[in-house]
Amino acid sequence: MATRIIMPQGGQDITEGVVVRWLKREGEAVGRGEVICEVETEKAVFEVECPIEGILLKIAAREGERVPIFATIGIVGSPGEETQIERLLAAEAPGAADAPATRTKACLLPPAARGAKASGRARRLAEEAGIDLSAVAGSGPRGRITEKDVRLAAEDRRLSAAPSPGRPLAPSRMRAAIARRMALSKQSIPHFYVTVSADMTAALALRDRLNHCEGVAVTITDLVVKACALALKAHPHVNCRIRDERIFLLDDIHIGIAVSLEEGVAVPVLAGADRLALVDLSRNAAALIRCSREGRAASTDTAAFTVSNLGMLNVENFIAIINPPETAILAVGSVQKRPVAAADGSLAVREMMTMTLSVDHRAVDGALAAGFVNAVRQGLEHPDRLL
Repeated sequence: MATRIIMPQGGQDITEGVVVRWLKREGEAVGRGEVICEVETEKAVFEVECPIEGILLKIAAREGERVPIFATIGIVGSPGEETQIERLLAAEAPGAADAPATRTKACLLPPAARGAKASGRARRLAEEAGIDLSAVAGSGPRGRITEKDVRLAAEDRRLSAAPSPGRPLAPSRMRAAIARRMALSKQSIPHFYVTVSADMTAALALRDRLNHCEGVAVTITDLVVKACALALKAHPHVNCRIRDERIFLLDDIHIGIAVSLEEGVAVPVLAGADRLALVDLSRNAAALIRCSREGRAASTDTAAFTVSNLGMLNVENFIAIINPPETAILAVGSVQKRPVAAADGSLAVREMMTMTLSVDHRAVDGALAAGFVNAVRQGLEHPDRLL
């Protein structure tokens, strides 16, 4: 039976992609699991595998064409099934009565793509201001557009129309996606912050010993990720997500690692971080980071927690924004020599590092956040627990 090849989502909050190139021509045979084309989203370039064995009956999206996620880009089937092409394409057209796949895709698309849902006051204000609601991102429950959203859209339009003394710079797809996600995060997630400082003296000694004896390159980020994984295991209510105003506790501990790129930031996800030995975690993390910097898809897992380390850039402390739909992110500063008072009142110079946890207050309260971030600190100050 003829089967559609669809544009993969390839990451959270991705709404469209571009067909980079087709590796098969119409009429050519293709095997099940064979890479049939390459597509690019805001995050990376993906190889699309054929789900069945057959021939490429139809290329529906040409190279360089931008299409929504889950839209049909090609059709594969057996010889003689060409008559099904128009039926499959017609089933995806808006309003098709026999198109359950279209309905399923519509509920996965962002609010602006499935018809704006807005309050009455927001609609009246939009009509008065000449604002197209389909272009407004809603910050209300389930993406509902509020009066505030319309006012912000009107202000954005006013500012964009005003003469600017600077040189305009068109954002990359990745930068545009980051801007959209971070704005949504600050508008819809009630952040609060907890800061602690960890004595990294013993952790740095362990890192140097492992790198010398094991021939690996364990980083401070690796140590922090492992400490976070163990803290999430000890505090499972932090390892959660919010969907439809309900909290879902997650069984697996997957941790995102923020990676700086020339065009923005990528967050590959290290799966099962609590189950990995520190040396293996370091190798896996290095591979993920390398893939991200090469523009390749680094991972398909999703996380509830991210580690963002700017310590290598000589940043003493900073506060990070939660990456939706996650519920927490840990901002890590640089390791610095500081005088520290011991229990007996004496002073000693120790290697200290400041960390700030940003938390979604809808899911995690202050006491739980404090217990979690102190568990991270304890893990780093007693690094043998990380092995």
